[in-house]
Amino acid sequence: MPVTYHRIKKDIQEMAGTNSLIKKMEAVEKELEKARGEIRELKREVADLSKKLASLGPGGAKVKTAQLIDVIEDVACRMEQPVKVIELRELLIRDGRVKSRAENFYSVIVTAMNNSPKFDKISSGVYKYSGPPE
Repeated sequence: MPVTYHRIKKDIQEMAGTNSLIKKMEAVEKELEKARGEIRELKREVADLSKKLASLGPGGAKVKTAQLIDVIEDVACRMEQPVKVIELRELLIRDGRVKSRAENFYSVIVTAMNNSPKFDKISSGVYKYSGPPE
């Protein structure tokens, strides 16, 4: 049997006991990768919990946001009557109480106003607030 570099290296590793060290290092590396996966999963869970906690107020009570129609009524009663929906939309977008992901926020406002008995439709895109002033 010819003597090769690889055979000599393997014999030296076996005599020095490095072969068992290599196996132990591989086992530790596997454990490390498993721990990294668990850490990634825990980070996802923490992110989900953070989102849920952000919606909670003091004492763990769910923070109630104002209904869109209530905000519309509040803004509309302070505007000159009749109210144009385009102007109302701009004021609502700037108002911090309203957050909408709707593609057509104009339609959302019009629908809310049509469903409310406190608004009378004058013409297309123009409404009059007839509810009691707050």
